[in-house]
Amino acid sequence: MIPTYSVHTLRVGSIRVEKSAAVQGGGSELIDVPIWVAAIEGYGSKILVDTGLRDADKWSSGAPHSLDPGETLHARLADLGWRTRDIDIVINSHLHYDHSENNLDLADAQFFVSRAEWDFAHDPSSNQVGLYDVEWTSDVLSFLQYTLIQVDDYDVLPGLRVIRTPGHTPGHQSVLVNTDEGILCVAGDAACLMENLTVPAAPGLNVSAKTSLESIARICGQSDRILMNHDPSLSQFQNQDFPKTPDGVTADGPSEEPSIQRVPRRVIDD
Repeated sequence: MIPTYSVHTLRVGSIRVEKSAAVQGGGSELIDVPIWVAAIEGYGSKILVDTGLRDADKWSSGAPHSLDPGETLHARLADLGWRTRDIDIVINSHLHYDHSENNLDLADAQFFVSRAEWDFAHDPSSNQVGLYDVEWTSDVLSFLQYTLIQVDDYDVLPGLRVIRTPGHTPGHQSVLVNTDEGILCVAGDAACLMENLTVPAAPGLNVSAKTSLESIARICGQSDRILMNHDPSLSQFQNQDFPKTPDGVTADGPSEEPSIQRVPRRVIDD
């Protein structure tokens, strides 16, 4: 029997950006987007998808970042009753600073990153180079603790699958989680706002809008609900009623007016 997992949102900082940074063509309206870490528990393991922001001042020259004392990863884990040494697995959707800056604080974990993302992060294109000004290894966290995924549909644990969702970055990946509410996709930055799914529209920052739309269509086709790591509609420690993924989304746009799925629970299988 495939296990189910519980998923909680942990807010680890926020960024004030133009909406167009989240949704291509979204305009210049300023919005505050949270930085969510997904804390997942099940199958005897504690798992994080992404690790969030650590140094708000470092990154605020381009856009204002905030990180209150109670929003640090240490503080958020403590609120959940977890410690950093309790974390067994970290899956980085990608290695931008706001998704990986706390990796070094989790030296007891095993990390999962796509090989394509690892390679790109060490030699990124010019418009993304500043987003990778982060260290991912240290004296206490070695390269050997990173599993570099080179295949699609990679099962980290039963009921916890990593899928390729490039577009925002070449090696971006998302996580499908078997939950009591169906398959939840922890989407990283493959999508940021529900408009990315319903229009659909690529994230404003991308290496390929076409590939981004293909990834969005894949997410909608393979999940019942979605946790986007910058979604302002989520709440702290949310663990149910995540937004439902719309039906009928293709890489060319919706096949018809998108509807919100009302489907039976699915499980991840072969």
